Amino acid sequence: MTIIAADGYALAATQYTPHTDNGRVILLNSGTGVKRGYYHKFAMFLADEGFTVITYDYRGIGDSLRVPIQDFDTSISEWGEKDCVAALDWTHEHFPDKKLTVVGHSAGGKIPGFAHNNAYISSLVTIAVPNSYWGLWHWWGRRGYFMFVQFIMPALSHLLSYFPSRFFGLGENYPKGVALEWSRWSRRRAYLLHPKRGHFPNYFDDFRGDVLALSFADDIVATGVAAEAFMRFYAKAASQTHWHINPKEHGIKSIGHSGYFREACRPIWKQLTEWILVH
Repeated sequence: MTIIAADGYALAATQYTPHTDNGRVILLNSGTGVKRGYYHKFAMFLADEGFTVITYDYRGIGDSLRVPIQDFDTSISEWGEKDCVAALDWTHEHFPDKKLTVVGHSAGGKIPGFAHNNAYISSLVTIAVPNSYWGLWHWWGRRGYFMFVQFIMPALSHLLSYFPSRFFGLGENYPKGVALEWSRWSRRRAYLLHPKRGHFPNYFDDFRGDVLALSFADDIVATGVAAEAFMRFYAKAASQTHWHINPKEHGIKSIGHSGYFREACRPIWKQLTEWILVH
């Protein structure tokens, strides 16, 4: 299906409808450069559990990119201000009586803070969502990440008019503004709320729902410390809970930054749905 943003941009989306409806709807926000199809098995599981699920591609990503990427620009904050806003409006309009949970992977857990209508959200689940300040990385990777965000990312983005993230194993290539915003935010501990390098206006303080953050012991991007640091941005949430998961304790070889949505993690998905149902 298609969700039309307020500026007229058409976002490719998919709706998963349960056979037995539990009265809840989940909006699934993708990670940076991740197409919505990556979450298909997870979305199918949620639908089997009774949830209506909506997935969508941000402008400039997957089926929502309709021109050569070097001819198109957007930013993470615009994904929140326009795309997430549109997805929230669409979901609220079509399912006004259902409690709404947003499940956000990586950048997908950040963009509700840029959505002026995030009051529609009853609960927010952030999965591998960090404060990406370079100083919160594991000590052995900090210098490399600093070089990456300080020099490599902006240099290639300006040179090519997009960032070749596929080359670095980071999903779909990023529109230029996405990479430059990531680069700018990651240089300071205050991250996207830094007075000079952050983004304003934002609506993190408007969110009053419950927050559950999931981080994983083998994720070098969203470490436990970085996930805790990002939760603080939703400072006025009704409650905040953090699960730091060691994959081996659940018989899972690895999860890392994006592995939670793979079939191997099905044994720990049920715990998440149980949390959602009571929030």
